[in-house]
Amino acid sequence: MTNAEQQVEAARPLRAIIVEDTPDDAALLLRALRRAGFVPDYVRVQTEEELDQALRAGQWDVVLSDYTLPDFSGLIALHQVRAFDPDMPFIIISGNIGEDVAVAAMKAGAHDYIIKGNLTRLGAAIDRELRETEMRRARRSDEQALLHARLRLQALSNRMLEMQEAERRHIARELHDEIGQSLTAIKLNLEALARRLGDDKVRSLADEIAGVAGEVLDQVRRLSLDLRPPQLDDLGLRAALHWLVKRHSREGGPAIELEAPEDLPRLGTQAETACFRIAQEALTNVLRHSDAKTVRILLDAKDGHCSLEVRDDGRGFDLAAARAKALEGASLGLVGMNERVTLAGGEIRIASHVGEGTRLLARFPLPTDAAEGARA
Repeated sequence: MTNAEQQVEAARPLRAIIVEDTPDDAALLLRALRRAGFVPDYVRVQTEEELDQALRAGQWDVVLSDYTLPDFSGLIALHQVRAFDPDMPFIIISGNIGEDVAVAAMKAGAHDYIIKGNLTRLGAAIDRELRETEMRRARRSDEQALLHARLRLQALSNRMLEMQEAERRHIARELHDEIGQSLTAIKLNLEALARRLGDDKVRSLADEIAGVAGEVLDQVRRLSLDLRPPQLDDLGLRAALHWLVKRHSREGGPAIELEAPEDLPRLGTQAETACFRIAQEALTNVLRHSDAKTVRILLDAKDGHCSLEVRDDGRGFDLAAARAKALEGASLGLVGMNERVTLAGGEIRIASHVGEGTRLLARFPLPTDAAEGARA
């Protein structure tokens, strides 16, 4: 194979926009491109309008721009190209550019600058920028794919939580309305039967069975309420939190205080459910692990946001160790709380130190109608 044949085989197509007002300088550029092994498919432009038309007319690999033109400039061209395609290689080629101007152009987004009188490294500069552009676009494509996957996962997680709450609501109502009523009927019938029986032993056995039925009925009612208290749907978050505090207040346990405005507006199903579940999980953790004497739950809605704070004066815990366990799947409470707040578009902060108690703060935006009510 001859040298000429090798050069033809090695030649690579290059789609270039040349921003240049002097035909002779443009010809020098094209000669340098061919010497570097490119076969240029190009358009020469001199104004902002011509550059805009060229950008819209085709797919380009690189923009080679003079710095100073009679009715245009390299910096204006740079901003124009960046607005059209942030990744497109842009190389300034000028004969009278100072180092300070070149540095400023690089900071503005130019990828390189080359002196017109020395175009020997033009080919290498274009090769480098084409490779880096390909990597940038691949990285951006990967980032877009990752973002799409995250959004889809978020939507699926949100849907899963909605289905979970709907199932909780359904099971709670079934327990209360169906099983609860059946157990009530059994208990009442057993009590009525016991009153009519003449045999003391049989009557005592009927009373005992009725007592067991009553205990099971109480357990079913508690389970129904724990699954999803009807106050949350019927009366709102404040009433549900009052029930939660009453449910967990017991003799010998910590004093549990709730502070929530009486005129708290309805916050929307997602916000109210997230707040309630976070308070429920936090309070359960306090009662199980903290040995606290006082627990305070503070709820507020203002400035378009809902905030829930749970404080205790208990033993505290090593937050870093707890997060490490959560990442390993050993502690799902922190994961669940983080997920609920994140899906609601909010944030959660937890501060805790051994011997100093724990403070949890969750804050997230309200739906438009609830936000307007909170501002009113």
